[in-house]
Amino acid sequence: MKLDLVASKDYEPTAIYYEDSDSLEYLRVSSPAIYRRIDAVLTLIFSMEDRSLVGFKLKGFKNFYIRKLQNRLGSNCPDFIELVDVLQEVTQTLGKQVFEEKKKSAYHSALEMAAKDKVHVRDFPRIAS
Repeated sequence: MKLDLVASKDYEPTAIYYEDSDSLEYLRVSSPAIYRRIDAVLTLIFSMEDRSLVGFKLKGFKNFYIRKLQNRLGSNCPDFIELVDVLQEVTQTLGKQVFEEKKKSAYHSALEMAAKDKVHVRDFPRIAS
């Protein structure tokens, strides 16, 4: 039996920032998973049970925020950011590197999941100016 947490009224899709690894992770469900690294930035997360995509991880988020998003969003991350906006900025920054077919498909899958689930980034620590 598979639970559709995204459809639940109590579930609010949120990406979690892990300061120790400077990474942002989103999981639809909490279950055993397989992490498949795509490149230095993106890792896709698949269910061990049926190998379906259940989440993704973005590495170097604080550094990326400071270099690419801070001018637009301010020196402190707002209460929430649409994760779709972050992924779009990542793909624009990486440019041609993302357009290798395997990477393009992986980024598209993460972007599609973030948009469908309406994922936000919350509780990001203050970023020094």
